[in-house]
Amino acid sequence: MASHEPWQQVWEHLPGVAALLSRTGTPLAATTGWAARWASLTRNADWRTVLDDDSRCRLLDALARDRDFDIPLDVLGGLHDRSHWRCTGWWDSDRQAHACQFADVTTTEARRRASGAVSERIHLLFDQLPMQVAYFSPPPSALCLFANDGFARSMGFDRQTVVGLPAREVLRPEDRQRVKEMLPRYWVGGERVHFEHSRRDSQGRMRHYEVSWVADHDATGHTRGTFVLMADVTERHLAEASLRASEERLARFVEASAEGVFVHRDGVIIDANPAACRLLSLPHEGLIGRSVLSLPPEALRASSHLRIDSGADALIDTEMVDGRGQLIAVELVGRPMGRKDDRRRMTVIRDMRDRQAAQARIHALIKDLRSQKDRAEAADRAKSVFLAAASHDLRQPIHAMGLFLSALRAMAQTPSAAHQHDLAEICRRMQSSLDGLGQLLNMLLDVSRLDANAVQVQPAPTSLTQLFIEIEQAFADIAHEKGLRLHVAPCSAWVHTDAAVLRRILSNLMANAVRYTPRGRVLLGARRRPGHIEIQVCDSGIGIAPEQLEAIFEEFYQVGQSRAGRDEAHGLGLGLSIVKRSARLIGAELHVRSSPGRGSLFSVSVPACAPPPHNPFEATSPAPSAPGQRSVLVIDDDPHVLMGMQQLLQVWGHRVWCAASADEAVVLAIEHAAHIDLLLSDYRLGGNTTAVQAIAAVHACLGRSVPTFILTGDTSPQRIQEASELGFPLLHKPVNANALLNAIAIPE
Repeated sequence: MASHEPWQQVWEHLPGVAALLSRTGTPLAATTGWAARWASLTRNADWRTVLDDDSRCRLLDALARDRDFDIPLDVLGGLHDRSHWRCTGWWDSDRQAHACQFADVTTTEARRRASGAVSERIHLLFDQLPMQVAYFSPPPSALCLFANDGFARSMGFDRQTVVGLPAREVLRPEDRQRVKEMLPRYWVGGERVHFEHSRRDSQGRMRHYEVSWVADHDATGHTRGTFVLMADVTERHLAEASLRASEERLARFVEASAEGVFVHRDGVIIDANPAACRLLSLPHEGLIGRSVLSLPPEALRASSHLRIDSGADALIDTEMVDGRGQLIAVELVGRPMGRKDDRRRMTVIRDMRDRQAAQARIHALIKDLRSQKDRAEAADRAKSVFLAAASHDLRQPIHAMGLFLSALRAMAQTPSAAHQHDLAEICRRMQSSLDGLGQLLNMLLDVSRLDANAVQVQPAPTSLTQLFIEIEQAFADIAHEKGLRLHVAPCSAWVHTDAAVLRRILSNLMANAVRYTPRGRVLLGARRRPGHIEIQVCDSGIGIAPEQLEAIFEEFYQVGQSRAGRDEAHGLGLGLSIVKRSARLIGAELHVRSSPGRGSLFSVSVPACAPPPHNPFEATSPAPSAPGQRSVLVIDDDPHVLMGMQQLLQVWGHRVWCAASADEAVVLAIEHAAHIDLLLSDYRLGGNTTAVQAIAAVHACLGRSVPTFILTGDTSPQRIQEASELGFPLLHKPVNANALLNAIAIPE
């Protein structure tokens, strides 16, 4: 700035904070106060940097216009320091700049904002009050000086609009008429007046108010204005009307009620309905004037008095003496009837005799359910123990098969004729491992099938001769390997039962006998009893302690693992659980006698019957060796299972189409509809798709029904129940080759 200019020197001697600013805010001349003020903040930097962004833009916009202005500015003095200024600018056309005067209004602005905050809090306070509030100046102007939102809306205005209007413009015609009626009382009282007023709201609904006028006097007693307070009591009016209507309905209901009801005041009966008279076998006049406490027997009067005369709601179970002197179990429900000082109470008498009998039955049911819950929790704990114990038995065959597969892979890399014998032996041992794993899984499946009620019992004449032969063939080699003597006594008897279920029972009993007999013998025989045949499995094994005879039939329970041999300790603890469930299924009696260290005797009693005219066991059909060529559609979402099934069926000479999903199956069914004559589908096909949708879609594309089998590895009772309800035969994974061969054989 060139200080030698005369007009600039004049500026330096002007008072206050002022400057001649160019259109961009550059000071062309400034007062000493200006330099002192901005130098302390900017440290010789551009003074505009101390303005906040909004203020800077506002100032530059005003300076760019050829006219006077008056704008607020916010100045930043530090991290949390902010001051407020007022800038007034006059346009100087000679110098094409604005002469600007700056005034610090921080204190004034702070007071204004504080006053605004207080005013806002006052408005907020009055807006939260559950009433309508307004303040009017004294007549004759009677201007509305304040109103909360509730009052303004009630009068059809908003808070800003209603302020300043005279009362005659704020009030409606019906309001003005009511005010005119109440003014004489207000002026005579001189302080306040209360009255009720009804008016319709903007929706035409009638509203009821309690109105108070309160005079506001100054120190000299002069009236400065009037507070108007209005409380909406519409809900109370409606409640009172509803209460009156309810009392009328209650009187009609009590008269017609099937439950006994009497009304009493201070413990004296003043009314009773017909049902109470019938229940207590007393006439109406016999109840009126009688003390309520005379109805319970003397031993219960003290407790009844405390509850009935407490003044609060009462609900008690007690007894009453009827007119014939008999005790009646009742429930008394007491309710206060009157309002304010009315001491009347109503008591409902409910006959509890039928309910008590029902409660006794419910308690018995709850006790039974609690017992079942305890058993279920015990079974759940046992399953956890079982999973740890069964880990070895489930892993061993899988581990062995893995080793055999590694050996086969090594032989395949170095083929040799000398390996032929080894290959056969490895295949035999792999089959043995697979059979062992299958037996474990089948045992789990048996439990699931029994839980799901998926076992259909078909009683028929059954030859014990044939059944004993099958059992002997199944366990002869196992007993021989352990060095046990297996003796099956010949039996020509016939029994009427389900042969498959009975075979499962005897197989599990024999398996347990062989497993827990380290030396000696195992005996299978039968004895004739009146109307029954008692089949016995006897062993010379480790025996069972008397305290364990009940527990052995629970799931996952195993006896004497420490005393059985290392190999015999393996098992899932499910055999006897399956025996018990299966015996219950066919109605067979199951008994056990045992002596620790000497052996056990298990017996199953089934009804005896005469042999049929033709012995069906003589016509057993062997597994078909040449089932004929089939055209098979296989559906499975597991690629390994799908490839294995394809290779096996093709080795057997069948045509195979494979689908990894229901959609692929539909496409193949459309393309080869004329050829497909057998359908094999996994139950779970990924996502939410099951065999139900896939089979239905394929059958629709084929236009005819074809033999269909569902393969499932799910052993849960729910899944087995769902699959069995479809009506198609089930093949449980892992599927035995002979079972699969029988399933796909073409019937002759």
